[in-house]
Amino acid sequence: MKAKMARTARPEPEIRLATANARIAWVLNHPDTSSWLKAALRSARDVNPIEIQNDIEILRHLITERVNAEGDLALSQGHMD
Repeated sequence: MKAKMARTARPEPEIRLATANARIAWVLNHPDTSSWLKAALRSARDVNPIEIQNDIEILRHLITERVNAEGDLALSQGHMD
């Protein structure tokens, strides 16, 4: 007999989209949000979601490595800006 897997209730796509849009609006309106993040969020409005997911994954790999290297360099030189 197959074991039944418990399914976690997931909100309807419309609710998830409204929640995501509200969060994005909050970030866009927050005074401490960087201008480059605001520009990225605004430009993503009309882009295919699959393209956005792919770009985020590439950006994550590139930026994470750069930030880690810059942080390591700053620490090795005894200062952080």
